Amino acid sequence: MGLPFPMATTLRVVQWNIYMSCHIESIANFIMNSIGQGPAIVCLEEVKRSAYDTLRNLPNLTSSCFSLDLREPGGNEGDERKMGIAVFSFGLPIISPELLDRTVFPERTLSVLLHGVFGPIRVVAFHSLTGVGYHKAKSSNFASIADYLQLHKSDLDFLCFDANEPWHDDIDPTKLVFWPRGKTAGLIMGSKKVHDLSDSYVEHLRSTRHIDNARDPLTVSHVTQGTPRRYDYIMHSRRWTVVNCSYPYAESIAASSDHSAVIADYELR
Repeated sequence: MGLPFPMATTLRVVQWNIYMSCHIESIANFIMNSIGQGPAIVCLEEVKRSAYDTLRNLPNLTSSCFSLDLREPGGNEGDERKMGIAVFSFGLPIISPELLDRTVFPERTLSVLLHGVFGPIRVVAFHSLTGVGYHKAKSSNFASIADYLQLHKSDLDFLCFDANEPWHDDIDPTKLVFWPRGKTAGLIMGSKKVHDLSDSYVEHLRSTRHIDNARDPLTVSHVTQGTPRRYDYIMHSRRWTVVNCSYPYAESIAASSDHSAVIADYELR
C-alpha cells in the first residue's frame, strides 16, 4: 500500500485515454514516470480487463477501482462493452466508486470518493461516445452526465474526461463550437455548463502567460483525420488552485496511446 504523505501540500491528477490496443507495459512506465513523489490520482479511459489487472500491481499504489467490476459485459455483448474507466490512487484511499448509471454506457463512467490528507475528494471520469459511431446517443449521453454533475455539483472536486469534443477550441467558453451530434457537451464544457468546475488548462494559461485567442486548439491531445484537437480535459473546483497543467503529447504517443495524457498539479485554496 502506498504511503499516506501526511505533509503533502500538492495533489497531482493525471487524465489519459490509454487506447484499447496499447502496449500496457509502456503505459505503466509512463504512469510511474508521471505521478511524481506525492499523492496522485490517475484516471484512465479505454481500459480492458487485462490492462487493469496489470496496472493494479503498480508500485506504491494505495487503491484502485474499475468500472467493469461494477458493470460486467454480458456474454452476447461486443468489444465496445469490454473497455471501461479505471481510477488509481497513490497516498489517498478510495472510499467508494459508483457508475453514472443513467448514461448510455455506464461502464464508460466512474465517480469516485477518496479521502486522505486533503479531506474528502470526489472525482468523476468519463469517456464520451463518438458521433460517428453512436449518432444521437452521443448527445443523450452528455445530457445524462450533465444531470449527474448538476445533482452533485456541491461536492465535485475534479472532472476527468475524453469528450471527443469540441470541433473548435477557444479560451472563451462562449466561443467553443461543438460537433452537430455533441451540442449537449455545452452543458459540461461550454458557457451553459451545469457545474462550477473550471478548465484546468485554461486557468493555468491565464495565470502563467499571454493568451493567443486565435489558437485552435489551445494545445493538442488527439489527431483525427490529420486534424489536431483538444479532446481531453481535467476540470477542477474552486476548492483548488491549479499550479501546473501540461499535455505531453509526444511522450504519450510514444507510450502507445493515441491521446495525450493531461497532467496537472493542484493546491488547496
